[in-house]
Amino acid sequence: MCCFSLLGARKNSRSSVGLFWAGFLFLQVLISQSILAAENQWQDVERVVAVGDIHGDYDNFLEVLKGADIVNRRGNWIAGETHLVQLGDVPDRGPDTSKIIELLKKLEKQAEREGGKVHVLIGNHEAMNIYGDLRYVDPGEYAAFRTRNSRRIRDNYYELDVARRKQANPEFVADKAFRQQWEQSIPLGMLEHRTEWSAEGEIGEWVRQHNAVIKINRTLFLHGGISEEDLGLSITEMNEQIRHELNGGLGEEPGLSEKETGPLWYRGLASNDEEVERPHLEKVLASYDVDRVVLGHTPSLGTIVPRFEGKVLVIDAGLSSYYGGFLASLLLENSEAFTIQREQKVPLPDSKEGLLAYFERIAELEPNAKALQARIKSLAAPAN
Repeated sequence: MCCFSLLGARKNSRSSVGLFWAGFLFLQVLISQSILAAENQWQDVERVVAVGDIHGDYDNFLEVLKGADIVNRRGNWIAGETHLVQLGDVPDRGPDTSKIIELLKKLEKQAEREGGKVHVLIGNHEAMNIYGDLRYVDPGEYAAFRTRNSRRIRDNYYELDVARRKQANPEFVADKAFRQQWEQSIPLGMLEHRTEWSAEGEIGEWVRQHNAVIKINRTLFLHGGISEEDLGLSITEMNEQIRHELNGGLGEEPGLSEKETGPLWYRGLASNDEEVERPHLEKVLASYDVDRVVLGHTPSLGTIVPRFEGKVLVIDAGLSSYYGGFLASLLLENSEAFTIQREQKVPLPDSKEGLLAYFERIAELEPNAKALQARIKSLAAPAN
């Protein structure tokens, strides 16, 4: 059986991936560079648009940006001094990650010239790709990296791997069946993808230039959430630690970028019972001196979901076709919060009493959102 398994559990990914790519990555030049601490707090921003998880769907992402008046039909910045926040999970599930990254790089430059800003936050899937946990990579991602040299690159790596195996086990025989299984586990373009996403690669370096957590005005933005055990860390400490880990600084125990309670993974604020989680949320708001937390990572109803009377906004609407292709973004403007759903601006409620009317309005725009219909039915049911 070929040992190049890409489907192992995440908790085993570091050790297996380290062995998996050892032969290939030693051919790359090891670049050890420090990333300077990035700015992570901004005040007096009049307009903020935030977009949740993209997961490799360029077309839907572009539609969301156009619907929020961020870009024109050619994908160029038209938003002036607006701050655009993308909450991470650009890769996986869909085939267009490289195309999305090129768009984001372009918009970063264009926004800066206009006095605006593009904040591309680090999500758990960015970290997974850098660490080599490729369980959710769409085959189209590898195809996007395929060139006329891909077969030669893979053949060279095959010879290298066979030699390494024979050195470890003189009785090893690379027969036809082994070669066939080996090639199935490493499609053309995968090695180039791995190079670009590694800590030393162009995409890996670009990811590490960004933050995992930022604060704009009195709103905290991050991919997953803040858990009780990380509450004592400042925004800067979290960002610096995660960048350090993505640059090869992981220890024996799961790091801040890996653990289920870390900022890239924690789901408590998005999914735990509100009354149970409320005391913790109040500590988060006080600790970071904010009024609101905006999260991705947890797809649910096909739209932006307000929790805790709007103190938490979960904005992973399921933009990618993989999750239903629901086109929503968050608009924060003049101290008010809105959902932009398929180009329509809908005020977000700040009370439980307003939830039903809000969800009913969204359902008119997203009639195929079955989970949303179920939530509406639940809210409309008479109390016992």
